Amino acid sequence: MSVQIYQNLNFKVYKAGSGFIIHNTKKSFKSGHTHVHKYDICMIMIKLISHKTLPKNRNKYFIDSLIRISDDEEYIDKIKNTC
Repeated sequence: MSVQIYQNLNFKVYKAGSGFIIHNTKKSFKSGHTHVHKYDICMIMIKLISHKTLPKNRNKYFIDSLIRISDDEEYIDKIKNTC
């Protein structure tokens, strides 16, 4: 069972088990969510996407998660071409 702990215009964050789920509300849950271990990472991902900033973290899971929860094709292309 998950409990919503954060919401803004485009994102919801749920506490689920020992981790968190970020969902972009502009996308279906199936194609627009990802799982992370720490709440701080949720907030970093939301901030990066909101400001269309490239991540310093080059971890494949982190990059794939950003792409999965973003709905901006230009930003997704920017990440794919840079990371």
